[in-house]
Amino acid sequence: MHPRATRSWFHFVGCVGFWLWALVGAAVAFGFISFVGWFAMVPAAGVAYLLTRRSDWKDGPVLGLVTGAGLPLLFVAALHWNSWQHRIPGDNTPNPYDWGGVGLCLVIAGMVAYTVGGRRT
Repeated sequence: MHPRATRSWFHFVGCVGFWLWALVGAAVAFGFISFVGWFAMVPAAGVAYLLTRRSDWKDGPVLGLVTGAGLPLLFVAALHWNSWQHRIPGDNTPNPYDWGGVGLCLVIAGMVAYTVGGRRT
């Protein structure tokens, strides 16, 4: 098999692992920002256990967790966006920029760190 073909296969497997860890991170973050989300922690713990058992997906789980933690924050910002556009100053409407800024920083930081770390190997 051509060396380039095997490298792209390993990259694909690594990306699948990264996004599965991001799914676990999203479930954990959802559990912290929502009462109902605590029920999402049990399946997330099961998926995390399975991911740690698989040797291909043990590398870099922290970056996937960081990226996944930003996804529910972006969702909360999207939910607040419409009410923010039609707000009256002083009516205590939640600011989507607070949630979205933190969520976007987490998602971008995790993806960039994963990309840079993958190019070094």
